[in-house]
Amino acid sequence: MPLALLQYKKGQALKEIAECLALQLPHIIAPALTLSERDLHDGQVTPGEIVVWCVEGGAHDVNTRDIEIIIWAHDFLERAANLEGRKDAIIKGVHRFLADYDRDISGFVWVLLQPTAFGYL
Repeated sequence: MPLALLQYKKGQALKEIAECLALQLPHIIAPALTLSERDLHDGQVTPGEIVVWCVEGGAHDVNTRDIEIIIWAHDFLERAANLEGRKDAIIKGVHRFLADYDRDISGFVWVLLQPTAFGYL
């Protein structure tokens, strides 16, 4: 179950954009991270499995962008083999979303793969 942190700079306009983007991120991230050759929940990812935390940046943050997206996902070898392409697909999806806003928005996407273990309470 990938986790995405979407942090945005303080400000009402960015807050509204970020909240709308948070709703779309699962649909952008899932196809970029899914491994179609694997079983569901073992590499295949659906939008319903993407957790998004949308938070406003703090007053003491340094060197931040308008919108920052950090994604943690399991480090399957198939994902790691073409991680740059997967990251680029997410960036393209975010760019398509931001195209609806008449505003210059800085940001980044950072995909982190690592060993994970997930379980429901």
